[in-house]
Amino acid sequence: MPHTNYFEIKADSFYDLGLQEGQLFKQSLINSINKAKQHKSWGLLVSKSKSYLEPTQKAFPHLIKELQGYAKGAGILFDDLWARILKTELPDIGKCTTVITNSGKLVAHNEDWDANSKDSICVMKKSVGDLTIFELFYFNTLGGNTVSVNSHGIVQSINTLTHTDERVGIPRNIMARWMSETKNPTDDFTKFSTLSRASGYSHNFVDVRGNVYSLESSAFKHTFKNVASPFVHTNHYLSELKELEHDDNLCGTFDRYEFAYQNTKKSMSLNGLQQLMDDKSKGSKISVFNERTIARMIVDLEKFAAYVWLLRESEKGWIQYDIDFFNH
Repeated sequence: MPHTNYFEIKADSFYDLGLQEGQLFKQSLINSINKAKQHKSWGLLVSKSKSYLEPTQKAFPHLIKELQGYAKGAGILFDDLWARILKTELPDIGKCTTVITNSGKLVAHNEDWDANSKDSICVMKKSVGDLTIFELFYFNTLGGNTVSVNSHGIVQSINTLTHTDERVGIPRNIMARWMSETKNPTDDFTKFSTLSRASGYSHNFVDVRGNVYSLESSAFKHTFKNVASPFVHTNHYLSELKELEHDDNLCGTFDRYEFAYQNTKKSMSLNGLQQLMDDKSKGSKISVFNERTIARMIVDLEKFAAYVWLLRESEKGWIQYDIDFFNH
């Protein structure tokens, strides 16, 4: 049995995809926006967010159409939805641990945010045209900013980074959503590197052949590397871009990285990897599994299966989903 908070959407267009998402998460999104409006800075955020729209519309018109459908389906103003998405460009707590092993065929991701946000995340399988994406999905975004696997056989996981450069540009959550659709991360990095980004994430990619890629970015800088398995990423730069970050061990990023790196083997069983992602040995704040962990996913590219754990349904443990939708 799937999670109670598992949803499937099949759409004919990106606008229709957004329309269905809006209808599905209407009340939750209205509640989220009403809460955001209570902050005195909301009006300023709505005004400021409009300058981010033009570069996004120019680069990704299909995603703006999805957002328009999302607003329509939820019965809210597009400007409010866009501002709510822009809110995630503000500095936030460090989150997430990604582990890749078994020659790139086994990928694990702990999604850390805030235990109070556990009801904001669900499991989603969405299809539009010949594209299918299975992911951990935050209802107040377009998705793509946690961990996902698409029908082109590409797994993407996202790790938050903090950096000192920023600008008006395309929000990082929009960039992450676009890259979750990728057929070829190497080819798409060419476009990625030319776009004006507001800020940046760490993107980890694995394809069905086991190739592993690390893309680290900020507003102005970026690196893209083919890396070896096993590979670990948390919430700090591993590349030369580390000069951009605030070196304060935010939420134990260095501790989580060191523990996961030391305990990830070249070959691991599913059970062994689950135990690693379950580890609480460094306490509630800086362990791989910590007080902010609200969801987890392990993708097995050998067995075409994904295993998902949600804090909001923790009593069910890990639930298996088939990911047999790859294009051949």
